[in-house]
Amino acid sequence: MTQAQDQARSESLKQLVAQLEAEPPVVLLPEFQRDFVWEMEQTYALFDSLIRGIFVGSVIYGKPSFELSLREVDKRPRKGPGSRAKIGIKHYTEEEMKHASQQDGLKILLDGQQRTTSLYRALRGIDKVYYVVQPGAVDLKAEEFAQKSLEDLMHDDNDDFDGIQGSDSAEVICVPLDYAFEYMLTVPRERDVEKFFREQTERGKALAAAEDQAALNAAFEVFLQVLSKLKTMYEQQQLLSYYLLDMELEKFTTFFERSNSKGIQLNFTDVLAAKVFGKFNLRQQFDKFADTNPDISVNRELMVRAIALMTGRFDKIEKGQLLKRLTADDFVEHWDEMTGLLKQTLEYLHNQKLLVAIRWLPYDNMLLPLMMFFKELNRQGDTSPSQQQWDFLQWWYWAVIFSERYTAATNEKIVQDSRVLQRVARNEPLDAKAFARFRPTLEVDDLLTYTRSSSAVYRGVFNLIHFMGGGLKDWHSNANLATGTLGVRNLHDHHYFPKNFLKRSADQQDVENAEAIMDSVLNRVLMPKDANWVATDKAPHEYLREFLEGTPKWKANPKLRESMQSHLVPESLLDDPQQSNRVEETLRERGRLIIALIKAQTVDVEDDIRAAHIPTGSRDVATP
Repeated sequence: MTQAQDQARSESLKQLVAQLEAEPPVVLLPEFQRDFVWEMEQTYALFDSLIRGIFVGSVIYGKPSFELSLREVDKRPRKGPGSRAKIGIKHYTEEEMKHASQQDGLKILLDGQQRTTSLYRALRGIDKVYYVVQPGAVDLKAEEFAQKSLEDLMHDDNDDFDGIQGSDSAEVICVPLDYAFEYMLTVPRERDVEKFFREQTERGKALAAAEDQAALNAAFEVFLQVLSKLKTMYEQQQLLSYYLLDMELEKFTTFFERSNSKGIQLNFTDVLAAKVFGKFNLRQQFDKFADTNPDISVNRELMVRAIALMTGRFDKIEKGQLLKRLTADDFVEHWDEMTGLLKQTLEYLHNQKLLVAIRWLPYDNMLLPLMMFFKELNRQGDTSPSQQQWDFLQWWYWAVIFSERYTAATNEKIVQDSRVLQRVARNEPLDAKAFARFRPTLEVDDLLTYTRSSSAVYRGVFNLIHFMGGGLKDWHSNANLATGTLGVRNLHDHHYFPKNFLKRSADQQDVENAEAIMDSVLNRVLMPKDANWVATDKAPHEYLREFLEGTPKWKANPKLRESMQSHLVPESLLDDPQQSNRVEETLRERGRLIIALIKAQTVDVEDDIRAAHIPTGSRDVATP
């Protein structure tokens, strides 16, 4: 907020309703805001707080000056006719938004939709809400009654009545909040108010039927005076607190990313969806893709960035640029091709065993340059990469992962790599700069420190072992691990030195602190999550012999050695009982094998890859 925005302003309930009903509109919601979900009890509590002077939080309005789709607050009945009617949505172009904001005072409700909608619905009678008066109020003298606040006069909550409730009663005086609001607006004649009390309220009808004129007159006087006090409350300028923010598009998005509560998370793709809604229902297309491709998780930001790359207009694909420059026409033109490229890329990675399973993709953003590669390949009518292109793809794929290229400054590198891979797809020469910062420098000691499954290196290790061995094997059967279509079956990264075993045998191990390395990727193997994995706290030698020889629970796997080799797990664990007490030695042995594979796929082939793609004697043929 700027200094001009750092103080809360205030408005009355009367002003709030007027703004929600203004024509042209003065207060609207972003199209992507969640639906109105408050239960009636929350509305009762809200009015109870207002009457008691309890702060109910500030409402936040924004005055954006960019293209966006907006809608009204929910004015539909909770049930019955009209309850499922569609809420009208209007798309504002940038010019229309600026005009509506500057000329008509349009502001957008950013935070406080539930409270605002709840207030409006009660005051306009969409949701019936009643203020319940204490029975003793009819015995108060006029001067004493005048000194009482609405809080003083409100019925105490008990088993029979609440101070604010959703039903009228013949036993106590109940003032409909919507009638009180209409009373404030129209100031009807007293005899009309009396007629309403006598004919429309349960207490009034009961007293009229009893023909107790004195009691009816006394109750009506209380009803009339409470109406007057509610009128004053509705008109009270300082009742509701709000902030009004002038926002650029990126700040508008950041506000929602950081301020949404109650489990509702919005990001820049939600704002973008509202921006392009006039011509392209982005949210609907995301949902349609998810329904028709259940094996592929929907990464909305990746898909939006892919559209940006396909336009060819973006040097950077940071969210601010995407929000400002992507248009509905871009999505109309490229959506189908983009989703096809996404599926084509994932299928290729899985079929070539570069990816053991979707869940273990090292970087989601790796897909973007690969999608642009296949886009260019498809454009040229090629059905698959040539040998030279395949060699480059392998080198690039593993170099990106094990140099951790996409860990920082990702957007710029995605664009650079996309252009490089497109040139490779066109068989065009590259500049030496295309190979900058691609060389992994990992050693065994480094691998011992990778313990988080979200790490690109951690995931890359599994994929590389899978790729180099032609597939990971199931230790029960020596069959390839079944991962399902596109590798969606959930594989779990099991400890092959069980954690409980390492804790129990800590004083017998060859390392002072076995727990420090037990979660390392070097102590992990991928197995189906629902596999009958019963290592528990057994020594590796013990449970591996059970796999080899069989137990009453499962059959023997005489090819267990091949199964272990496919995971690069040393066979010595199976042969030597003492190896189970040499965890560091074992992990380092496996680590050396993995480091050798990493170098074989990256550093050792880089010169050949460079020679194949950089013309002899040329250093600046093309800048990626």
